[in-house]
Parts: sequence; C-alpha cells; structure tokens
Amino acid sequence: MKFVERILNTLSFGEKWAGGICFLLLTLLMIADVSKREVIDKVLGWVMEISEAYPNTSVAGFVGDWSVYIAESIHGGTSGFLEWLGLGGIIWAQKLSLYFMLWGGLFGSALASAKGSHLRPEIADKVLPKKLLPYVKVIEQWVISFFFLFLAYLSVIYVLESISLDEVNPVTEIHLWKVQMIFPYIFLSMGFRHLCYGIFPALIPSDINEATEALELAEKELSESNSRGNQ
Repeated sequence: MKFVERILNTLSFGEKWAGGICFLLLTLLMIADVSKREVIDKVLGWVMEISEAYPNTSVAGFVGDWSVYIAESIHGGTSGFLEWLGLGGIIWAQKLSLYFMLWGGLFGSALASAKGSHLRPEIADKVLPKKLLPYVKVIEQWVISFFFLFLAYLSVIYVLESISLDEVNPVTEIHLWKVQMIFPYIFLSMGFRHLCYGIFPALIPSDINEATEALELAEKELSESNSRGNQ
C-alpha cells in the first residue's frame, strides 16, 4: 500500500506543477496580449509619426540630408515591423489562453479529487446507518473509478477521430488532438486514483465539504453573537 500511496503522491505532485505552469503561461500570454495592444502598438505608432514628420522640420534642414535618410529608414523599418506584428492584440494569444485555462482547470479537478474536495451527494450519509458508511464509500470509489475509466475510453476514441480527420485550429494552427490529449490523461488519472482508493480504503482522503464547513462556521459565529447579546 505504501508503494501505491507513493505513486499517487507523485501523480498529484506532477499534476500540481503542470496546472501551475498552465496558469503561469496563461498569465504571461494575457500580459503579452495587453502589452502588445496598449503599449507596443502605441509606442511604434509614435515612432512612425515622429519619423514621418521629421523631414519637414527645421531640425532636419539644419542637421542635413543624412538625418532625413535615417528618419525615413526608421519609418520604413517601423512600418514593416508593425505590419508584421499586426495591429491590436496577439491574435493567437486568446485562443491559446483558453487551451491553458482548460488544461489548468482539468489538472485542478484531478487534484480536487485527490484531496477529497469534489462535490458529492450526502443523502446516504444521513439516511444509512453509520456502520454501513465505510462500505458505501468503498463502493462509491469503485463506481467513480469505472465511470472515469469509461470516459477515458470515450475520450481516446474522440482523440483518434480527431487525428483521422486532421483537425487544425485556424487561428493557432495547432492540431486539435494535441489539445484534446488532456482528456484521456485526466480521466485515466482520476479513474486509476479512485480504483486505488477502492482497493485500499485506507488511502481514501477525508471529504472536504467547504460549503458545509462555511455554514457551520457561520452558525457558530451567529450563536456566539446572540449569546453575547443576551448577556
């Protein structure tokens, strides 16, 4: 069981880093996109305006023709560079940012499952006897595992179909199957993780229900404030 636990910890560690890198790249792309639109385009526009107006100034007549030649060269080079970059933001940055957001969110869902912070109905917890709850949790892990493994199977078929169709995003020019590969991995990872939980119940993480905890904390604070008011 220790060996399996080590594998699951390594898997979670890798997914944590992968998700963090995705959101880091997403942030850098957003910064680059905004900087291109709000800073670089404006600065290059100012350079073009200044270099275009320079030959008609008194400074150009005083300095000489060589300065006019330099100004025209700067104007032509800036114009060509701006045309190569294109006006506005980076066209492919927004689409690529969506890909990184998708990948980061899916890695996050795998980590949430590993920590037991996923959404789960609690009806059985209130109805069934407490003696049966450990068995219910084991059955729950097996059901979740088979569900995710089935999704992994379907996603593999989906990716293979995308490869056969040779689908390419027209903006990023990236083959879509390269982006879609995240689905088989995530579903397989979550299916394998819950399968291990079903085989080794001791590895099942304790459920983290943030909504219930927040409600209990609010009720506690309310009762404490009422008790102070009564005093």
